[in-house]
Amino acid sequence: MSSILVVDDSPTVLNIVRLALSSQGHSVTTCNNGEKALEILKSDSSIRLGIFDFNMPGLSGVKLIQESKRIINDKNFKIIVLSGEDKPEIIANALFNGADAWMAKPFNNEQLIKQVAELFENDASF
Repeated sequence: MSSILVVDDSPTVLNIVRLALSSQGHSVTTCNNGEKALEILKSDSSIRLGIFDFNMPGLSGVKLIQESKRIINDKNFKIIVLSGEDKPEIIANALFNGADAWMAKPFNNEQLIKQVAELFENDASF
């Protein structure tokens, strides 16, 4: 399976996502802010997927997406954004800046597992 970085300022969300994806055999690293996420991405080139909360204190969701794509300069690195926001202009901005998918909170584990699988169904490195 794959190495996944989950970034959210909610410990509950981090735990739910970690448990759901690790039950599928993924290696899941978590952190609670964008600045720490960038440090992790710089030090761990095995990460294939970022799951990022869009609204966190500090680094903006768009900036985290952009910087992550710059650090992991690989077309196979994917990003899913999790957010309570559902405004089309915010979603479009995230996708335009490099996110590969958007999931609204609250979500269920099956939705998340399916979204991860769909992003990588044609990626042999996953």
